[in-house]
Amino acid sequence: MPQWVDEASTTWGENSAQYQVRVLGQFPKEADDTLIPLTSIEAATSRGSDPTLAHRTAPIQIGVDVARFGTDRTVLCVRQGNWVKDLDQYGKLNTMQTVGRVVDAIARHNPQFVNVDEVGIGAGVVDRLHELGHSNVTGINVGSKSSDPEHFFNLRAELYDALRTRFEQGDIEIPNDADLIAQLAAIRVEFTSRGQLKVESKETMRRRSLPSPDKADALLLAFAPTTTTHQPNFKIWL
Repeated sequence: MPQWVDEASTTWGENSAQYQVRVLGQFPKEADDTLIPLTSIEAATSRGSDPTLAHRTAPIQIGVDVARFGTDRTVLCVRQGNWVKDLDQYGKLNTMQTVGRVVDAIARHNPQFVNVDEVGIGAGVVDRLHELGHSNVTGINVGSKSSDPEHFFNLRAELYDALRTRFEQGDIEIPNDADLIAQLAAIRVEFTSRGQLKVESKETMRRRSLPSPDKADALLLAFAPTTTTHQPNFKIWL
């Protein structure tokens, strides 16, 4: 067995979506509790619209999932309209290096909004970006209360359900990125005893021997509804 295949088996597990996509060249198996249907994810990678025409007047929004430790990666997802135009990942960055990457992305893309995961060390990234005068930066804590707590366990569930709707309605275009596809296909959901939709946490995914869904979460943040008020109850813009 080639070394990289052996390492993939050890790191991800042969039943993981990552292993199925990157080693076997297959799409991951779809379980009944999968958040986004695999057919919808696959369709989103092959729409093939001309971004220079279809999206050139749409505002740009950036989502930033900040790495916490170990092999996790900081990921910046840039979208213009419903088209994901850039998906960059960086490993082993400290807080200020992460700030530098975000500042560079802001300079290159001139986004209307930048949504940063402010859980853990992400809060320091948000604070520094605000200190530097980037008023278009919003810190989002996906573990906070949903704007519709009757139906959603937390904000993470609410935002992922909105992202699922985009996929199922064909209102999103993503790159043909094996990691992103595998991560989206691997996310599971359940319902609490109150009937609230609950999306699997990163910690639960790790217990299933899956890597952190860093690209999926950056995508989630890039498509999160936003206002300039830095409040959890967002107003959607297209």
